[in-house]
Amino acid sequence: MVEELGDAAPHPMPGWARAALEMPSRSRRIDADGCRVHYLSWGDPGRPPVILVHGNAAHAEWWRFIAPLLATQYHVLAIDLGGMGDSSHCGRYERERYAGQVMAVADAAAPGRPPFIVGHSMGGFVAIMAGAAHGGRLAGIIVIDSPIESPDRRIPAHAVQVQARADVYADRAEALRRFRLVPQQEVECAFYLDHIARHSIVEAAGGWRWKFDPAAVGHPRPTAFTDALLGMRCKAALFIGEHSARVDQEARAYMRRTFGGRMPIVELANCRHHVMLDEPLALVAALRTQLSNWALEHTDSGNGP
Repeated sequence: MVEELGDAAPHPMPGWARAALEMPSRSRRIDADGCRVHYLSWGDPGRPPVILVHGNAAHAEWWRFIAPLLATQYHVLAIDLGGMGDSSHCGRYERERYAGQVMAVADAAAPGRPPFIVGHSMGGFVAIMAGAAHGGRLAGIIVIDSPIESPDRRIPAHAVQVQARADVYADRAEALRRFRLVPQQEVECAFYLDHIARHSIVEAAGGWRWKFDPAAVGHPRPTAFTDALLGMRCKAALFIGEHSARVDQEARAYMRRTFGGRMPIVELANCRHHVMLDEPLALVAALRTQLSNWALEHTDSGNGP
């Protein structure tokens, strides 16, 4: 069960997290397929671009303590997908459109530079869709705790669709108390949970509401990703939380059997589904390592810069 939040003082923040929070970011908006898409960026625009894609009902601030630690080597971009975060509610939420929004941000912020895409949960599926449709334009994708299921497996409806309500709460404290993770889990880094909760609500007529459009959150996702991953024209890696409730043992076994030997499969120790809330520094280390390994492979092949 996730601890309830209110207007009480936030949990203590370690020094590395304070430094990450203080690192300046840039806020931009672009028009993409009828949606006003917001994104944040850190680091030197001349460095290789890395685009971070959040999960369902989430937003770019989920990466606030991850992105600055990658920005010493990369130009890091964190998108708010349409209908979520500070992007507009446009009523067009097919997950394939989200892949187009990610590519539109890449074109606007890093024209001509093949980006890496890192996606968590639903964002991992968006990364796969982008890789399948635009693989020749990408440097690689990293999929974080997104269950790739066997085409033969019957998946319960609740596993592919989330219902959400457009509740309005009387005050900010009440809205924060109602904040929950889906799936629920205990959190190692409570300061991180404080941060994302406070960036998940917005003042509205009559009180406070969630930033996301319930129609976006409730939109069903496609379920077949095996062929897309196997046929991808860019590099791919799969990260899995060691104790994730979202990637169950059946999905985990299928992913290892199907993709093992074809792409890296990395198990993140002491992590549940929301890996950045459990072990943010370990996640950063794993991302740095995978991105660096790909850069070395590129150099060793004789195609280095």
